[in-house]
Amino acid sequence: MYPSKDIILTADYHLRNIEVRQFNGATGEEKTFNTPTQRERIEAFVDRAVLEATAQGGRVVFIMESTTGWARMKDLLRDRVEFFLCNVLQMPLPPKGRRRKTDKIDTGRMQREYLNGSLPRAYQPLRELRELRRLVGLREDLVERRTAVRNWITSYLSHETWESTGGLWTKKGKERLERFVEAGGLDGFSVGVRVRELDALDGYLADVEEKMLALYRQCPDAQRIDRIRGIGPLGALVVYARIGRAERFADAEKLVSYAGLAPGVFESDDTRRSGRIGGGGTDAILRRYLIQASVWAREIPRYVKTYERALARRGKKVARLVVCRMLLRSLYKMLRDGVEFDPAPAAAA
Repeated sequence: MYPSKDIILTADYHLRNIEVRQFNGATGEEKTFNTPTQRERIEAFVDRAVLEATAQGGRVVFIMESTTGWARMKDLLRDRVEFFLCNVLQMPLPPKGRRRKTDKIDTGRMQREYLNGSLPRAYQPLRELRELRRLVGLREDLVERRTAVRNWITSYLSHETWESTGGLWTKKGKERLERFVEAGGLDGFSVGVRVRELDALDGYLADVEEKMLALYRQCPDAQRIDRIRGIGPLGALVVYARIGRAERFADAEKLVSYAGLAPGVFESDDTRRSGRIGGGGTDAILRRYLIQASVWAREIPRYVKTYERALARRGKKVARLVVCRMLLRSLYKMLRDGVEFDPAPAAAA
C-alpha cells in the first residue's frame, strides 16, 4: 500500500472531456471516471477529493501532462492541491506500448510512475515566457504561410505561363504580377487573391517583428546572445524564448539534448553506433536557428580549430553540428551565469 494518506488525481486532459484516475493512499482504493472539461465539474470533483483527503489527514496531488491546458488548470486549482506537471515524453514506453493506447491506460501509466517515484517533472514556464513563446511561434507561422503563398504563385507561373519568376518579390516583380492580375480571367482573379494574401501576411509579419524588436531592447539576455556572430536581434530573442531559464537544465548536455543536437545512441554488447539528431520532445525551432547561426559561428576563433578538425574527419554537415553543440554550451553558461560571450579560443581565454 502507498505509504501516505494522500489522494492522487491523475488526469488525461482533453478539450471536451477529462479522464481521471483517483487513488486513495490510505485505503488503497482506486477508481476512474470521465467528466466534461468544464470549470464547475472540475472544481466539484477536486473539492470532494480535498474533503476526503483532509478528513484522513492527507492532501490532494493533481497530476497531468504538459501538453495542453495545464496553465489554466493550475490557475483554477491554485493552492487546493499539489500540482504535478509531468513530462510524458521522458517516460519509458511499456512493452508493446504502441499497440494499445487509451486514456485509462495513459492515466494508469502516469499514476504508476508517480507512485514508484520515477515520474519525470515538466518545466512550467512563467506566463511572460509563455506569451513570448507564442509571439515567436506566431512569427514562425507567418513566415511559413508567406513561403507557401509565394511557392503557389511561383509554381503557377512556372507551369501555366511563360512569365519569368526571377526577381518576383522585388518591386518590379510585383508590378509584373499586378499586370498579370489586371489582364483578367479566372487565373488572374486567383493570383490576385494570392497577392493580396501575401501583402496582408507581409503587414502582419512587420507588426510582429516590430513588437519582437521592442521586447529585444528590454531583454539583456537576448542582447548578450545577439553579440555572438551569426545571431541577429530577432534570432537572439527566439533563442532566449526557447531556452528560458538555463537553470532548469542540470548541465549544458541536457540543453544540447533538449535542442535535439545530441546524436542518438544504439548500443548492444560491444557494438555501438550513433544515430540521427532530433527526435520526440526536442525543440525543432531552437535547433533550426542554431544550425543557421553555425554558418557564421564556425568562423569564430573559439570554434575554428574544432570545426576544421571535424570538417576533415566527418564533412561539412557534421562539422556544423559540432559547432552548434559548442555554441549551445556557450549559451548555457552565458544565460546561467549572466556573463558575456568570449570569442577567443579556450586556451587563450
